[in-house]
Amino acid sequence: MKVYISVDMEGVAGISHPKPTARGDSAYADAVGLMVGEANAAIDGAFSGGATEVLVNDSHGGMYNLRPADLDRRARVLQGQKAWSMVEGAGPDRGFDVALFVAYHARAGHPRGTIAHTYSGRPTVSRLNGRLVGETGMNAAVLGEWGVPVGLVTGDDALAEEVADWLPWAERVVVKDATGGSSAAAVHPAAAADLIRDGAARAVRRAAAGELQPLQVDPPVVVEVEYVNGVTADYAAIVPGAVRFADRGVRFEAPDAVTGYRGFLSGIRLAGIVES
Repeated sequence: MKVYISVDMEGVAGISHPKPTARGDSAYADAVGLMVGEANAAIDGAFSGGATEVLVNDSHGGMYNLRPADLDRRARVLQGQKAWSMVEGAGPDRGFDVALFVAYHARAGHPRGTIAHTYSGRPTVSRLNGRLVGETGMNAAVLGEWGVPVGLVTGDDALAEEVADWLPWAERVVVKDATGGSSAAAVHPAAAADLIRDGAARAVRRAAAGELQPLQVDPPVVVEVEYVNGVTADYAAIVPGAVRFADRGVRFEAPDAVTGYRGFLSGIRLAGIVES
């Protein structure tokens, strides 16, 4: 069983405000320690569930947060600037049997999700084939195109609701209750690790038993993103095939989820060029 783990930071138990997730913040090192703890719990759980190989994709910010020497030595870690971002290394034809999403967060525009956003602070809302979607759904759609099911998602309770809608077969581990965009009531990090370890083991066993399914998005795949202002949307709409709609929206239509993701990610990156 080959297991792919994508680890973010905002969904970690004990992180309730965006500032510690930034490299320059005085509490960043502590946040990394918490992130490492949850990553290790997922790795340990995956091997307990029958994994023979684990790849961990550092999926937060600049994507070089995790301290490799502190990670479970049985896993490989993928870090650095990556063209495919949060799904780098997962495919196609990499042979992964299941993906685990650790420390994820709710979508941009969610009224309660802790540090809710979608890939950056530029989108205010995003939709996939007309349904509200965040990083979980977008990433799962790409993995689904590559034949990889998502078996576990961890984070706050707002995210768990999102997961129930997009990935009803996946294990949902709640490590904190969101009380607002910059606040949450979290369990102790050791308790969170126990929950994640158990959830990862269940997910891998269920994948081996054929109980999970890749997310399939019917074509045409339509990605719609509304941005913080018009000029940001203008930059995102430079992507070939993208069109502007309404005041701040950009729509991209594709024949499959992978192409849709490429258009989405290109738009997000172009939008990030605009000076705030």
